[in-house]
Amino acid sequence: MDVLGDILATLRLSSSLYFRADLSAPFSIAVPEDRRVIRFHVASRGPCWIGLRSGESVWGQDGDLILVPHGAAHVLADSPQTSTVPLSDVLTSASFDGAGPLVYGGGGTNSVIVCGYFSFQHEIVHPVIDSLPPLLHFNAGSGGRFRWIEQLLAYLEAEARDHVTGWQEVAQRLAEVLFICVLREYMGRSAHSAGGLMALADPRLGNALRAIHANPAADWSIAELASRAAMSKTVFAERFRAQLGVTPARYVVLWRMHKSRALLDRTDQPVGAIASSVGYESEAAFNRVFKAYFGSPPGRYRRTRDDASDAR
Repeated sequence: MDVLGDILATLRLSSSLYFRADLSAPFSIAVPEDRRVIRFHVASRGPCWIGLRSGESVWGQDGDLILVPHGAAHVLADSPQTSTVPLSDVLTSASFDGAGPLVYGGGGTNSVIVCGYFSFQHEIVHPVIDSLPPLLHFNAGSGGRFRWIEQLLAYLEAEARDHVTGWQEVAQRLAEVLFICVLREYMGRSAHSAGGLMALADPRLGNALRAIHANPAADWSIAELASRAAMSKTVFAERFRAQLGVTPARYVVLWRMHKSRALLDRTDQPVGAIASSVGYESEAAFNRVFKAYFGSPPGRYRRTRDDASDAR
């Protein structure tokens, strides 16, 4: 069982490009908050500075990749001292209609940046994503797995620049592969850090997570999962919570809810069959847990989905 692949497929990863920006100093663009997405910026050519309100910031150079994993408001600028302009005002002043590059700035030193985002079908609530830092910066030419990322970035920039027929579909697929490669690179660089991704890389915790994802309907006990991880119950429970931020029992329920919501979204299986497939003998018990997580019972959730589909 590939746990990372299962997570991304169940949460339904997708991606999009906002635009290819041809910027010239001075420029400073205030990008608004959107907690539903993971934004990324590829510094194709020239320097750029990216800063969050919380104080974290990075400088990007040719070929660098910068991610804002939690959709925080941030500034994209030639310098932290440049006065900021809201993104909406920049798009209006540049008469940007989505076709071609966004051209903006004061006419000085040029920077070319490809901007886009990764998103999931629903709000992102999973320890692997939640535990990512506020900013991720990958320097071009840093070796290791980044060689693959560099090649993907080059293809992505070319598609955003050339607009050959079908470029948007190609760029979206490239961006999705890029995100997976970025997560794997981050896991490789941060093997001794805490967080959901690190739990996947941990040989012992990874065994327990693979067991849960392979069979979420099983009646998993702490003793059984600890045995899979070749650890005592106490050490396993402490280490699991330290890495993933939730108890093993809570994670099992969380993953059951994600799997059941995906089945409600993508199939017409009866609610009772879905409840059984994720480990609930009682449909009533499943309904209570689902409502606690998502705000409405599964039957109502599905009707809301169907109503929205009919409206389109």
